[in-house]
Amino acid sequence: MYYLVNGTLDFEPIQKTFGESYYYQLKSNPDLFYKTACVYSNQEIKLNPTWPDTKKLGKFICDLYKNEINKVDFEDWETNFDTQQEDFSSDFKNFTKWFVASIIVSEVTYKDYIGDGASFVEQCFAIWANVVEIENNRVTNFDHAIERVEQYIRSYYIPDYTDNLEKWECELHME
Repeated sequence: MYYLVNGTLDFEPIQKTFGESYYYQLKSNPDLFYKTACVYSNQEIKLNPTWPDTKKLGKFICDLYKNEINKVDFEDWETNFDTQQEDFSSDFKNFTKWFVASIIVSEVTYKDYIGDGASFVEQCFAIWANVVEIENNRVTNFDHAIERVEQYIRSYYIPDYTDNLEKWECELHME
């Protein structure tokens, strides 16, 4: 998520496609964020790479923005945006939908989340991923994980609000 928000998935094509308007376009078009996050999730689950294929994700967001997705470049499973399956992939996509649509603090929206930068977004996704419990490839505590992210968002935007997040919930795991 960090690379998606900071615009460095594949810097040269991102710059060529978006120029200086990358953040504006990402903030104005949550579909760019949602669908790119879905492709990332689909690739991670199916391929289990040690590091995301940032070049392919960069190509995807550029092609999506230009409305030029080439089916030769992406497999059907990579561009699956369905959230109705009973598996972790759907749970991740549903969390991403929630993140895009949620208003936890009055008048603070997805545009603010993206505007506050890659580290903020990364932290929200890290908390969710750290808190979820998985059984049979399904998140069993989806609502609880959302509540923990809500705590973080409130503590970020509301002065004097103190969350009760534990250190392990906020850890960023880098490979």
